[in-house]
Amino acid sequence: MTDVQQSGSARWSWDADGVVTVTLDDPGRTANMINRRHHDGLDACLDDLTGQLGRLRGVVLTSAKHSFIAGPDFEPDEITPEESAATYDLLIPVRDQARRLETLGRPVAAALNGSALGGGLELALACHYRVGPHDPSVVWALGETGMGILPAGGGTVRATRMFGIAATVLDVVGPGTVYHPAAALAAGLVDELADDVVAAARAWVLAQPAGPFTQRWERPGYEIPGGTAEPAGVAEEVRRRSAGSPVRALAAVLDVAVRSAAAPLDEAFEIETAAFRALLSAPEFPGLAHLFSAIRAVAATPTALPPTGVPAGTREFPQIVANSLAAVFFAPDAPIVEITDAGLIPEVRAKGGIPVLIHGGGASFVQTLLDAGPDPAAMVAAARRALDSGLRIDPAGADVASVLAAGFPAWTGGVLHAGGAR
Repeated sequence: MTDVQQSGSARWSWDADGVVTVTLDDPGRTANMINRRHHDGLDACLDDLTGQLGRLRGVVLTSAKHSFIAGPDFEPDEITPEESAATYDLLIPVRDQARRLETLGRPVAAALNGSALGGGLELALACHYRVGPHDPSVVWALGETGMGILPAGGGTVRATRMFGIAATVLDVVGPGTVYHPAAALAAGLVDELADDVVAAARAWVLAQPAGPFTQRWERPGYEIPGGTAEPAGVAEEVRRRSAGSPVRALAAVLDVAVRSAAAPLDEAFEIETAAFRALLSAPEFPGLAHLFSAIRAVAATPTALPPTGVPAGTREFPQIVANSLAAVFFAPDAPIVEITDAGLIPEVRAKGGIPVLIHGGGASFVQTLLDAGPDPAAMVAAARRALDSGLRIDPAGADVASVLAAGFPAWTGGVLHAGGAR
């Protein structure tokens, strides 16, 4: 490799064949996040590639971290609707940067060495080819609807052109489906699985014809699967799935998919961005952002059981995953541990990092919610009664556990959060 350069989170190297390997490596961070260093570094890289387009054969985009890109770099715990727009100041620059990569005129392959969530997967969709590992622990998801918003870095638009309107709304973006490698390959989210993703991505680049290169949906004759008209029955299914929820994310995904499918790409991206901003200002967003932050915080906490294992006086029961973001962090069979005597062990984490609920009474908090459900109002009321009765609970894990264990609707941000407790 020669001509190694570094700017911000991006490091790029030219090889003798004119293939540039762009490695995302945010200095001092354990994971790549979408932030100013990411944007500015990739921008400098694209400037270099554009200036030397004559010698450029193609691009391989990968990561030096365990994951590819973990998502946006923000802490939304205290965000208000008025402040929320500022959280996404980089939205349009990052969206336009992905478009710049996409229209570079040379084949671009994403070597997805690890998991990619939200904006990270959106950047991968802007590439022309995606290679992932065989590792079954890797996950890819456009999970923004779990926060009451939608992918707005071009992800909704590109997914619609890749999968069609119905699949985008009901299978991919709408439910925020989490894909492991085998399922992603079967769905067409990635194009290839390999042991060495960088080598496979580079081989694909070199196999493409030299000269101008475009996305397949920008080539003459390409047709969106299912066409550009709204498929019969999709709107009715969206209404059914959204019944009782104040969150408009799923309906917005349908609206964007339908309108963007028939629009030129530049106009389609603007449609997506406008819908995103409307959802970002919704009063439900802070609660959903609170939930997302809690899940991420719990996931980042090292798992540690006492040396003797689960202490006496505890019981385990299966997790009920009701939020697609949960599957990113927790195994489907991960248990939740309840400790009935808070004086014995003040803080314990079960296998998989599931938060522990600590209570001093005889009734299980989670079981109380299950008994009261599935009506959200009844579950909130039950949670408030439990609090009034002197229930003690681990506040760091309360919102996460109430969603994951009790199946509480994701749009509330958790029972205790909805109930006003902190």
